[in-house]
Amino acid sequence: MSFETLGLSPSLLKSVEKAGFTIATEIQQVAIPAMLAGKDLLASAQTGTGKTAAFGLPILNHLERNRTDKRHVKVLILAPTRELAGQIQENLWTLGRFSNVRVGAFYGGVSKGPQLKSLHHGLDIVVGTPGRVLDLINTRALDVSKIDFLILD
Repeated sequence: MSFETLGLSPSLLKSVEKAGFTIATEIQQVAIPAMLAGKDLLASAQTGTGKTAAFGLPILNHLERNRTDKRHVKVLILAPTRELAGQIQENLWTLGRFSNVRVGAFYGGVSKGPQLKSLHHGLDIVVGTPGRVLDLINTRALDVSKIDFLILD
């Protein structure tokens, strides 16, 4: 199944094509239409099957279509390691390269300064490890009251 048949915006289709994706994987064929329809989803797939695109593309599509002037965190993605959080952030940048969606990665082992600065400038998507995200919530640096999507990866 091609990505064109999944109902994604033209800018996302352009990003998908630029990234070299031609045929949606099985997880993408199931997850993308379900999420575009507003359904909750619990899915499992092997490493390398395109899970980030499976949840990332419908989220980016939603954010593009529901753009507001005020930037606040609308998506929280929790990852178990900082390496995975960084990979997810990079994949979302690649998939959203032709949109105005802003993504930040938050994890321990590095200074909070640059992370706090990116939050202050406004993000749509926060990808982070549980410890750092809880720290940001507890110190009121991260407001999760307006989140539309929660992804546990």
